[in-house]
Amino acid sequence: MTSFYFDIGSRARHAGRFIGRVRSELLRALSERKKDSKLSQQALAKKLDVHRSLINRQLSGEANLTLRSLADLAWAMDMEISFELKRPEIEFGQNETAMTSTVGHGQIKFINGGSKRNLLHSEALNNQQTPTISAKSA
Repeated sequence: MTSFYFDIGSRARHAGRFIGRVRSELLRALSERKKDSKLSQQALAKKLDVHRSLINRQLSGEANLTLRSLADLAWAMDMEISFELKRPEIEFGQNETAMTSTVGHGQIKFINGGSKRNLLHSEALNNQQTPTISAKSA
């Protein structure tokens, strides 16, 4: 069975999450406007003088969403955009790579340092002897 591992990197992950939050907020705002004033994608398209399929592609993520198109959509919904830059809040359970990540460092080697000691101890018990571990001097 073939499997693949993709590491998209921190930069692409943050950009993707931001774009996802913007689209989610657009969909939430459009949903609220639909309830309040029966605003549809068709009405947005007519107000912006574009085809309805472009609005649909922008909201679904199939078309690029530029700052201009975002501003146009907000204008068509009679809404204002607010934007804020802040430090990220990393919480437990997020898919963030930890500082001890081994991504890009190869496979982890497992070294069992106590196995030789345990082996000597079990052999001594079998032989009813006192376990000893010799150390080489430098």
